Amino acid sequence: MILKEILPKKSFFFNMTEKIRILFSFFYLGISTVLLINMTSFFFFFAIVFFGAGLYFAFFRWVLRYFDLRDNYYLITNERIIVAEKLTKEIVKEKKLTEIDQVNIEMNNKFFGNIIFGEPETIFGKNEELFSFKRSGMNFAEDEYAFISVENISEIIPIFENLKLKVNKTFY
Repeated sequence: MILKEILPKKSFFFNMTEKIRILFSFFYLGISTVLLINMTSFFFFFAIVFFGAGLYFAFFRWVLRYFDLRDNYYLITNERIIVAEKLTKEIVKEKKLTEIDQVNIEMNNKFFGNIIFGEPETIFGKNEELFSFKRSGMNFAEDEYAFISVENISEIIPIFENLKLKVNKTFY
């Protein structure tokens, strides 16, 4: 039984982690630009790769995320959460409610934000992951199960509470 159908807003919610990632992306893009200008032919290929990665992290990943917002919608049922494609109604991702230990909601004062099922990705990742602070890496991984750019989250929170899910709310 479908409890709620949600169409994402074609806008982005930037939490503090995303803001730091954006700053780091521009720093990375700047460094790669300097390398591209000053490199000899031997290292030119590496400079091109770094520049491409910098462009992707700074700009192109947001283009891809926009198309996901445009093409997907979200469903909450009494058994699972679903990310589906609007046109074909195909399920892109799904997760059973019994597999969800917590729901993290990041929102602004207008109740617009992201709903993350499970533990949110952190800026430096976990210690046991490949990208971690101890390894001097920035974590650009997206949350695997999340409803991105959701409006009126205050209307959705009671649904999760009625399903007996632990809800953590963070305001930005």
